[in-house]
Amino acid sequence: MHLALFSSVFICVHPWLFLLVLLLTSPIAHSADAEYKLVLVIPTNNAVLVRLPLTDVTGKVRVKEKTSDGFGIPVAPSKTVLGKKHYLEWQIGYDSPNTNSPSSAPQIHFTRKGETKYGHELSKILLDALRLGVLSTNDLQRELATLPKLAEKSFEEREAVEMEAVQKPDEAGFARSVQRVPQFIKLTDHGAVQIQLKQKQRAVGYQAMVYVCLPMDQVLNGAAEPRKAAAAKSKETVFYRFDRENSGFLLDIVRAFAMASKQHNEDIGNILNKILETKAPNP
Repeated sequence: MHLALFSSVFICVHPWLFLLVLLLTSPIAHSADAEYKLVLVIPTNNAVLVRLPLTDVTGKVRVKEKTSDGFGIPVAPSKTVLGKKHYLEWQIGYDSPNTNSPSSAPQIHFTRKGETKYGHELSKILLDALRLGVLSTNDLQRELATLPKLAEKSFEEREAVEMEAVQKPDEAGFARSVQRVPQFIKLTDHGAVQIQLKQKQRAVGYQAMVYVCLPMDQVLNGAAEPRKAAAAKSKETVFYRFDRENSGFLLDIVRAFAMASKQHNEDIGNILNKILETKAPNP
């Protein structure tokens, strides 16, 4: 078969695989470690795929085992048979100060405290989902309309870390104390969304963080097939698929940010408005 014809057929039949090949053979792929850790957003003909690292235990994506308290226990992915009782905890983002990442959406930009922010990860997923018909303009307009109400529930401003009264010291002089950290969680058939209070890294106080929890039995391997239960291989990546069937879960992530803090709520409003302004006709 002529090379040009073969390429056309491959792109039509396996569009997301073709995009992945381009990403992996681009200059960024020469830095294997850096490339592996990237969260990649890959639009296909009817869904948005997100590629996630499986063994980057110090990064934004970690493997955890389900527990009854809803927090989960981190596990060593390369030494654990990952199956139904495990999930990926993804500290999802929606903006970046630059457009260096392949998962950036430079069309989506807004200003926060005098600094320009560009769409990233969630913003690109939403933009691609709208273009592909996974989400509709009505979906996003409805989310925009609910932002003021969700801002009233602002997790960061209304919730606080609580400390129990210090108990009487023991014979060694140590006193027991318990710290209670609130969290919101929404469980769905497609995964869970958590809002947690975390200590600020560069300031005093706590900030709300949003985590997307993706069941291991719902992620795909590189062949777009369900990943079989097994320990993770070195630098293994997996894919999660957003389509019409789980579009509501995608909107749950948007709502989590909208109620996480007043700043997140404002940012989400800017992002949704910009996506609606820059949307292209469905292919």
